[in-house]
Amino acid sequence: MSQILLTNLRIINPFGDVEFIEKGTIEISDGSIVSAGAELTDSAPDIQKIDMAGKTVLPGMINAHTHLYSSLALGMPPPQNNPANFTEILKQVWWKLDRALDEDSTRASFQVGLLNALKNGVTTLVDHHSSQNFIDGSTRQLVELADTFGIRIATAFEISDRNGNDTFASGLDENLTAIHEFAHREHIHPMLGLHASFTLSDKSLKAIGRELENLTGTGIHIHVAEDLADERDAKMKGYHSVIQRLDKFNLLNEHSLIIHGIHMEKTDIDLILKRGAQLVHCPTSNANNRVGNLSPLVVRKLNAGLGTDGMQSNMLKEAKEGTLIRSASLPGGVESVNYLKLLFQNNRAIAEKMFNQKLGKIESGYPADLVFYDYCPVTELNDTNWQGHALFGFESPTDVITRGLFRIKNGKLAGIDENEIFNNAQSESRRLWQSMKNVT
Repeated sequence: MSQILLTNLRIINPFGDVEFIEKGTIEISDGSIVSAGAELTDSAPDIQKIDMAGKTVLPGMINAHTHLYSSLALGMPPPQNNPANFTEILKQVWWKLDRALDEDSTRASFQVGLLNALKNGVTTLVDHHSSQNFIDGSTRQLVELADTFGIRIATAFEISDRNGNDTFASGLDENLTAIHEFAHREHIHPMLGLHASFTLSDKSLKAIGRELENLTGTGIHIHVAEDLADERDAKMKGYHSVIQRLDKFNLLNEHSLIIHGIHMEKTDIDLILKRGAQLVHCPTSNANNRVGNLSPLVVRKLNAGLGTDGMQSNMLKEAKEGTLIRSASLPGGVESVNYLKLLFQNNRAIAEKMFNQKLGKIESGYPADLVFYDYCPVTELNDTNWQGHALFGFESPTDVITRGLFRIKNGKLAGIDENEIFNNAQSESRRLWQSMKNVT
């Protein structure tokens, strides 16, 4: 049994029983937190003591929706024509990228995405994957890589009709294989991934619904009403809305994850609440795609989680930028959204339901997933203003622990060759971008 005592720490435990301890310790045994609190005077004589030199610690963060497959998109050539709307962005950029990915470039994407997540203190990821010409085995590849980084992973392969019946069938089979193989693993939560309602026929939704009926403890992971095109498509097919269309095929349950939801109506919100599904908000992606801003009323009513939609790996940065994006559209005196609550409270609730375990707090009985910052505040930091410091003061963590083990210590990765990963990613990205040119 591994036992360590971390001393000389400033502990921030957002929305926990005790949120702030100026000088504290954390005892870890066999990957779990035994105690967290004020400096201990007595401890077991054989315990390994590590002086953390006054660093500030947060719980390991959770990204409730991302796309690791887009990790090699940074700096890629722009499309030949400037997309005029959301569907054109998909057709000219992302649907080309996901068809150009092969086994090697997908692996490089996973490695870079997981590495960047870890370096930014994200210890749990909810991924939504799409490599339409590398389907079989892609989820296993992700699971194995996530394990090497010590990252907890929720998987979903994006099912769509847009590449034909055979690709639809392969995507569905990949999800089902992952569910049967990994559902009982402690650090993995496989889901049924769907792209969006407007790229799936009624026949396809019916087939997915039949499979879901035979599964327990899982749900769909799908983009919903990100753009009005999704809602218009549902109406053209004879449904009141996307949410009501999904419900028609029994696809909404307490394990379902609904992403975006910008253009949903009140009846949709009520139905999501009735079915127990959960919503994830991705503010920077929504701003980048110019699709609108999720209503603050919806955020609060559905206790929305926070995701990045693949835009970035830094969740504190996502919370900060979400705050600024929303503030830009609000008049003075109007209450905004507390994005740290989405990150540390709502994401925790979503992940705990997924993985059926305690997550996201620095308290006894929780996994030892911890993120440390060498932060020297220029103003007082205390139990009343830690949120301001977390949003606007913290930069990159110096240390990250997952499952009770240091994955990054004093800025150095343990057992991972960062240069090898980045050098391979540069080579694979050039090859991927060239392949995208041949996708029509």
